[in-house]
Amino acid sequence: MFRPVVFLTDFGYRDEFAGVCRVVIDRLSPGTRVIDLSHGIAPGDVRRGALALAAAVDPGPPSVFLAVVDPGVGTARRAVALSAGDHFLVGPDNGLLWLAAERAGGVAAAFEISNSPARLEPVSRTFHGRDIFSPVAARLAAGDPLTDLGDRIEPESLARLELPVAEVTEKLIIATVLAGDRYGNLTLNLGPEQIEESFLAEGMDVTLGVERKPEPQADGPAPDRAPGPPAAPVPQQVRFAAAFGEVESGDALLFPDSSRSLALAVNRGDASALFGLRPDDRIRLSPA
Repeated sequence: MFRPVVFLTDFGYRDEFAGVCRVVIDRLSPGTRVIDLSHGIAPGDVRRGALALAAAVDPGPPSVFLAVVDPGVGTARRAVALSAGDHFLVGPDNGLLWLAAERAGGVAAAFEISNSPARLEPVSRTFHGRDIFSPVAARLAAGDPLTDLGDRIEPESLARLELPVAEVTEKLIIATVLAGDRYGNLTLNLGPEQIEESFLAEGMDVTLGVERKPEPQADGPAPDRAPGPPAAPVPQQVRFAAAFGEVESGDALLFPDSSRSLALAVNRGDASALFGLRPDDRIRLSPA
């Protein structure tokens, strides 16, 4: 029975790279369904890719998760395929697969696939997505045993992605911004269990303070990227609510997002712009 391939990369939508990987999968495993989770991860943003991949684990059927956010391609980092719960995960050993594997129940078996018999020859030093990861994902989707596709390694040797830990006391939460989406909503590092055990209660007002991470100082010309938005005056209070419509348009709110993590948003607005926040900035929350 074919498994679907759930496909995530930082390749973008303008170039052919994601499409070439799909061509390889179709050639090696005709009939395999490929589900494009996203190819819009920012280049090299392993943590954002890992969070997106983990969000797709629970809803779906047994699948092959093919993920390529690989700033270390061509270096000594390993190419790996993992068995976790009902799923297989294929990608670079740089932490990208770790959160999804943990959410699936933990790594049951791990294999290095850098020299897999399924890989395409010659192997490009810069396109392992085409030459290593896609062929292995295709063979797993078609039902080939993982043991035939690589060399067993110890799961304890895998690169882990460690997220910052929120500080939670009776009257204070210090949380870190993990990621933002296209709407400007900001996911924080507070999971459902921590939310339930904290002082947060639906309908309550919360005092919010912002601790922005200092911008790195560099000599020479400014980096070739747009600076962050200027911060508007920060509201001192936000509502903890279940949905956007429970606050007025333009008001900020804290809420459990679709991954059940705490998030900061603005109803019909952009929390990232309003608060001037980026990943790794911190916020302080206390009862109003």
